[in-house]
This record gives sequence, C-alpha cells and structure tokens, in this order.
Amino acid sequence: MSVKLSLLLTMVAFFLMLRKTNGRPLPKADAPKDVINKLQSIFKVGEGIMVYNTGIAREELEDDEIVCAERRAGKSYCKEVENYMEATRLDKIDPEQFAKFKEYFKDDLEPAQMVATRMDFGKLPCNSRTNIIYPKGAESEDSKWLLIVQHGQHKQGILVEECENEGRPCEENSTLPLKDIPKCKQSFTYRKLVVLVNGVMKEEMVKLPSTCKCRMCST
Repeated sequence: MSVKLSLLLTMVAFFLMLRKTNGRPLPKADAPKDVINKLQSIFKVGEGIMVYNTGIAREELEDDEIVCAERRAGKSYCKEVENYMEATRLDKIDPEQFAKFKEYFKDDLEPAQMVATRMDFGKLPCNSRTNIIYPKGAESEDSKWLLIVQHGQHKQGILVEECENEGRPCEENSTLPLKDIPKCKQSFTYRKLVVLVNGVMKEEMVKLPSTCKCRMCST
C-alpha cells in the first residue's frame, strides 16, 4: 500500500512540474512601455551580445540639459551639445542681438606650431596640443553649464591648449615617493564669451583649458 501511495505522489508531483514548466503567463495589457528604455540606459545591445553601458547616464548629469561627450569625460566644455538648435533657437534670435556682440564673433590667432612641449632641465616633457575649438557649452565661474552662441557666421573660435599626457610624472629619476612626484597637469583660465540665457545673449566668464604644466598634484 505504501509503495502505491509513494508512486501516486511521485506521479502527481511530476504532472505539477510539467504543468508549471509548460505554462506561460498571459501578457499584461497595461505593462509599462518604458521597460525597454530603462534597460537601454543600463545595457548596450549589439548583434549576439549584451554588455554593460559604462557611460554616464543622461539623468546622472546636471539637470541643465547640456549633455556632451566632453562633459561626460570630465572636461569643462562641450564641442557639440545634444539638441543644441532646439535648446537655443538661434535661428529665431533678433539679428540686433548678434550685432550687439559682433566683436566676439571671430577666431583667436592660431600659433604656427600646433603641438607644444614644455620641458625644464632634468624633467620629462609635458606634451600638449594647441588648437581652436568652437564650444557650444561650457562651465561658468559658479559651476553652472551655459550654452555658448555659435551660429552661422557668428562663431567664437577659442584657442585652447590641452595636455596629451596629463597625470604622467615629469621628474626624471626622482627619489621622491610616487605620490610626491610632480606630474603633468591641465591648467584652466576663465574667458568671457557670449552665451544664451533664457533666449537672451549676454557676456559670461567660462572655464576653458589654457596650458599644460608640470605641477604637484596637490596644487
């Protein structure tokens, strides 16, 4: 009798497992449509692969809507800004506003030598690259991000110098501890440019790369 009961219980358990395996949940008509969007903010999907998205999600940046690759990389300016024209509507701005700031709409003088090298005796070089950029966004003195006016013939070309080997030690054969060895470090300056705030052009100081120097990390 006990053998038959055991066999019966085994069969019941088998059928229950089979039913659970083959059963499929019914689709929910009111399932949230933003699930895929949420997943895409976490994963990058390609053919046959799925990897974690290591970039900074848009919502993790400041809520000022100025988003760009340079800002994600920790720089103080944006060469391009997502939805720049939609955000600025520069094509709708009164031409008199452009005329008011016409002295700003020009390029800085570009040096003949594009790659600069700073080296003192006994030190390794701090290589830097000098070029003209047309930033569409930049960080202000009070750490806010502003949209810079760049439109048609009204462009502000800014000469910048950026480290190519920032963080590299610039002392040769130093006996100092690694943490105390001077390193190549990016320096910045504040430059007055024409920005757009609430549809109105105005002058503001923004932070831009200036030089690459050998300095102690704490300075």
